[in-house]
Amino acid sequence: MTKSTTALRATIAVAFAGAAAVAASGVATASPIDIQPTPVLCAAGIAPLQSVTHTEQEAVEAEELLYVVNQQGGAGGTINWFNLTSGSSGNASFSPAEGWHKIPVALVEPEAGTVVSVVWGPYKNAADENCFLLPGLDLAEVPGEPGDPD
Repeated sequence: MTKSTTALRATIAVAFAGAAAVAASGVATASPIDIQPTPVLCAAGIAPLQSVTHTEQEAVEAEELLYVVNQQGGAGGTINWFNLTSGSSGNASFSPAEGWHKIPVALVEPEAGTVVSVVWGPYKNAADENCFLLPGLDLAEVPGEPGDPD
């Protein structure tokens, strides 16, 4: 998959997230991560984090997981993920999505299965404060391609 295709899909997903974030209280079909990270060293804190799968939003492809910080501005933080089903792992960080109110997103491709993620580390919030995120935890069931036996 090319980076431009990934960026396009992320932008589409962020379009949904951005529209919902501006118009309402958040991404309507996204799931808040199970245990939110705790921001320290910054008075303004950060907005709730959400994870989105293809089951919740068609703009996110099967075998992908999109993380969203539901506020404009901000970047950083580390997402470490591990697929309990396949044994694959990786990491990502939040960056503002251009063209959609600069909402911080991270798109990962963990394959289908049960994915456990930890969100932690240095993060610059929307108020331009440097925070440190004490670890938050997410458990998501990432769907596979239709017709896959997984």
